[in-house]
Amino acid sequence: MFHGQAENDRNLTAPLPAPRYVAWWVWSGVGFLGMGAAFGWSMASSSNKGWTGPRLTLLIVCVLLLYLLWRATRAWLAYKPGAVDVQQLEDATSACTPKPSAVDLTAKLRQRLSDSSMYPPTTLPAQAPPESFLELLGDVEIDPKKLGSALPRILSRLRPKLAYRVGGVLQFRDTESDPYGMTVTVTAFLFGGSRATTIWASDWDDVIRKAGSWVVSTLLPVTRAGRLPPWRRWWGRELNPELYEAYQEANELSRAGRHHEALERYFTAVRLDPKNPYLRAELAETQEKMRLHIDALDTCQRALVLDGQDVHSYAERLWSERHRLRYFRHPRRFRELLGLRYRNSIILGTAEVTAKQWCNDEGANSKETRVNLAPLLAQRYWRSLFYVDNTRIPNKQDAQNYRELLSRILKGGKDETLIRLVFQLASWQETSRLARDNTWAQLWLYLPAWLWSRARLAWPAAYYQSVRGPRFAATRGAFQVNRKVWAPLRLMWASWDYSKWRLPREWEGPDTCLSETKIRWSRLNVDDLDDELRSAAGISRGDWLTNYNMACAYAVAMRAESPDPDFQRKLAERAVKHLEKAALTSGESFKSFAVVERTWLAYEDPDLAPLREKETRANELFDDFVRTAYPRAEALEQHPPHGQPDDQLREYDYRLLEEIAKVMQQVWNERSEKADVDIQCATEWLRVERKIWRFIHEISDSANKRRWQGRVSLIRYIQANCQPTSSSSPGFPPPLVPDEDASPNGHRDPKKIVRTLAVLTHDMGRTHASARWRVARATPYSNSQKGQGILREAAADGVARLDARTVRALSTGYAAAWQTLDDWLEGEVKHSPFRQAARHVPRLTRRPPWGTHGKRKLPI
Repeated sequence: MFHGQAENDRNLTAPLPAPRYVAWWVWSGVGFLGMGAAFGWSMASSSNKGWTGPRLTLLIVCVLLLYLLWRATRAWLAYKPGAVDVQQLEDATSACTPKPSAVDLTAKLRQRLSDSSMYPPTTLPAQAPPESFLELLGDVEIDPKKLGSALPRILSRLRPKLAYRVGGVLQFRDTESDPYGMTVTVTAFLFGGSRATTIWASDWDDVIRKAGSWVVSTLLPVTRAGRLPPWRRWWGRELNPELYEAYQEANELSRAGRHHEALERYFTAVRLDPKNPYLRAELAETQEKMRLHIDALDTCQRALVLDGQDVHSYAERLWSERHRLRYFRHPRRFRELLGLRYRNSIILGTAEVTAKQWCNDEGANSKETRVNLAPLLAQRYWRSLFYVDNTRIPNKQDAQNYRELLSRILKGGKDETLIRLVFQLASWQETSRLARDNTWAQLWLYLPAWLWSRARLAWPAAYYQSVRGPRFAATRGAFQVNRKVWAPLRLMWASWDYSKWRLPREWEGPDTCLSETKIRWSRLNVDDLDDELRSAAGISRGDWLTNYNMACAYAVAMRAESPDPDFQRKLAERAVKHLEKAALTSGESFKSFAVVERTWLAYEDPDLAPLREKETRANELFDDFVRTAYPRAEALEQHPPHGQPDDQLREYDYRLLEEIAKVMQQVWNERSEKADVDIQCATEWLRVERKIWRFIHEISDSANKRRWQGRVSLIRYIQANCQPTSSSSPGFPPPLVPDEDASPNGHRDPKKIVRTLAVLTHDMGRTHASARWRVARATPYSNSQKGQGILREAAADGVARLDARTVRALSTGYAAAWQTLDDWLEGEVKHSPFRQAARHVPRLTRRPPWGTHGKRKLPI
């Protein structure tokens, strides 16, 4: 019999005890009742002569009650968690071990733990604010010689203040890799549980980083934060520190605008926790920020199976009125998949972008994504073809035929108007089903949570954090606005464009989809649109997301044609008015809107595109609102990020190469100051140099512009091999979209960027053309590649070190190449100085000095 599952379950059990503080508070309440009963009995018996027994009973009950209250307080601190005592690290290494003092390492560990904020997941164009997790507190040290002064502090300890204690012992081992280590121990004062591990790393900073991640990963599954997304499934289990660290780094990189690197860390987190829907949703959101809408759609579609439904069951429930009470029986699944379903409906709903990328073979990191995704979309949304033709529900044979037909249409990718209409119909159906499911959730999920939160005003035990977790940011009004107005408007728009090319002009699309609304695209009236939006929003008009969705609906309506000359102006005024209302909301709603990404709202949201059209009244109103809601330097307003994904990616590549040139120039300048260098070290220099120039050739090639892994690999390679210069460089690596701190030259003409990168690709690719080019047109790549071989031969012949003159000549030559590359990209010099500097990069040779020709040849 296979016992892998049982063994896996045992390995995932957290050794620290899970605090059941509610039970202790309940028993404390029972203790209060017992004390009251004992007090009444003692008073009734006080008139009798033998009243010593009742008094003793009252004393025992009081002591038991104090114990229960002490235990309940400690259990609450362990669940909260309360203060964590980080003790001074003990040094068990030898005196000759290179390291900072134990005091410094303790301070770094405490800082690492104090900065360990939790990042709640979000699937909206907003960043959830970080939440504090640990509270650090020093313990009370008792000195027997000063017992009089320490006695008050000893008495203060009778009231529990500490929940956990963290200790560590520094270690060192004689190995080439990961010689520095620390044995970390986490002790829980509740029930006396403890856990320890030994961590090894290449330097002390890495040891502190890993130790901090391990401590947080140990405490997270048994504290209150472990019951919140995205860690709810890990409650009471052992959390992989690598998973926690990958998720935290992904959030930090995403907030810094470094989406390429964030994407890599999100994929690492998903690989370690593939059944976590919150990680999938944030991965899709990051892909959408990178304009990879097809990749984002693929992520959402494949994550929908986490709902417990296969493709066929999901499609049946989506297009029929049955199975309404499914989430009444499975409320947790609705909550966990709510963000993914919402993101999926939005990606499908912005079909003018998604369909265009689909047909142009864009928006995906791999060309195979579209081919593999087409059958899955056909299985779920094949019924949309019947709505296009306004026919009846098909039989089983027709269903199979239409699945195959839609799959062929999607794989072909040539009929953009039809594919756009199919996506729009799928979005309308997804939005409708999601809004109906949310209506049931109002009764089963949200109403009990609201009553439970009100109960804490009278009952202290109600502070217990329910497993249901926090409520999703989208309210009923936001769902209803999307279902009744936003999705039908976009469907009418897609149907209208489809009819212009395929059908008579008066055809307006599937009537059965639009029967619930009185607005029509061909005769869109502002007053009717106002009535529909007010009716859909209901009492949620004070919610920020409801107002934001209403603004998006008004902006989408601006696409329609109207004989009214003031039609566009009226809609723009209403859209900006609701954006202002969203910004002026108070309380938690204001916090949610305040962190809406400015780049998304001002430049990227497809719904608000009509408000961003230059030299229009709508754009004047919208720009004025953006400046009010998000103040920033006016200099950048004149150079917004490019709207086209290709332009944005090429501009990012351009800025990345600029920062790499600055880093490598500084690296080689620092190397030139060395007196002499071990020949193995010099060989490693040239190996790293060769790989970096190969990465640059790949990145500058336009054929690789969508392969984000190459950018991330280059960044990681430089960070690993060019420390500490790369970490101290303020601009490396750059964000995907420059912020207000960017230099005035941060935005250039897209055509100039393309031409420059094409020339750089040609220069770096000459070494691969033919042997004639390799001799006549030497490049840093070819010189460093040949130099590696020369140094290996010299090492085999007994040469151990390079003299200072050779090191200086080699370093200054490569530094000059990087400097001229930076100057060329900055626009300070033309192309010819870089080409000349690249051609004159020093070439190592084994010939004697009198047998060499050329000023740039260095004999070894």
